[in-house]
Amino acid sequence: MRLILTICLALLGTHATAQDMRTYVDDLGTSVEIPVQPQRIVSLRGEQFTAPLWELGAPIVGSSGRTDDVINNGEPYVRGAFDLFNLTFENSGITWIGSPNNPDFEAIVALQPDLILIPHWQEDIQDQLSQIAPTVVIAIQPNPMLERYRKVADVAGMLDRFESFMPAYEAKLAVARNVIADTIGDPSDVSVVIAEVWKDDGGLVVFQDYAAMSQVLRDLGFAMPDFVAALEETFANISPEILPQIDADFMIGTYNFAFGEPPSQRVAEWEALIPVWDEVLHAPANNQHFFIDRETMRALSFRSLETTLAIFVSQIATRDFVPLAKAE
Repeated sequence: MRLILTICLALLGTHATAQDMRTYVDDLGTSVEIPVQPQRIVSLRGEQFTAPLWELGAPIVGSSGRTDDVINNGEPYVRGAFDLFNLTFENSGITWIGSPNNPDFEAIVALQPDLILIPHWQEDIQDQLSQIAPTVVIAIQPNPMLERYRKVADVAGMLDRFESFMPAYEAKLAVARNVIADTIGDPSDVSVVIAEVWKDDGGLVVFQDYAAMSQVLRDLGFAMPDFVAALEETFANISPEILPQIDADFMIGTYNFAFGEPPSQRVAEWEALIPVWDEVLHAPANNQHFFIDRETMRALSFRSLETTLAIFVSQIATRDFVPLAKAE
């Protein structure tokens, strides 16, 4: 691999152009010299980096992508960006550089990038990628959604563009808060828990922070169960025995058809793990448990935030519901 990279870099070296550079300290604490205004960005994570870069109008030339039979006719697609923006490799001019966990180094070299973005779990290939172009690690956790988006925009030289999107989101938040004040009153009186059964891990998971869902819930001022709020990590596997400690007025989960997880399957997973879940927990017992498309919700974008906001206004703020009895 290193020999291939060396040969390719030697062939492409004559095409390098001088750029104004700056020092950026990434989420591993590594100081990286990056272009002030990158011109050829490669992303190794679709929903976390490609989606926001595309929304910002950044000069992205290459991205990782998945292949799933039920999405894009089985052709490679950019997770999250396909769902939100109908972005494909065919209609965007972006080059596929392999799967998220198995990138094609030669394809990356051929694109002559001047910046590469990778998530924290790929830090083991940062040194190799840094031979091609400055490589920045941005952690998915524990960075809340808007903080993570701001980092992506900053690294891409698009911070002004990011800031220009904020007023529209804040205006929609203001409208939603007015709706909540009219229909509910104080949003902190309503608790919402994000919880799922992960069949591959065989357990129940609760989330203190989960992409657009938690960002919007915080922005609207809804509460979460004390147990979840006290977690030291952004999510945790918990035992079914402590199910009552995550009880809330509303419960949210996700579905994903590409992964063979339609809403009916997610319900079946709850029933398989905890047969009495919809009797013990207030939300499912009162038809106050709902699901959100995972890819739309996880994509790092203002469109994701605004879509999730609209869902919460509809599913929580503008419907009758049975409040959870408060402990004496």
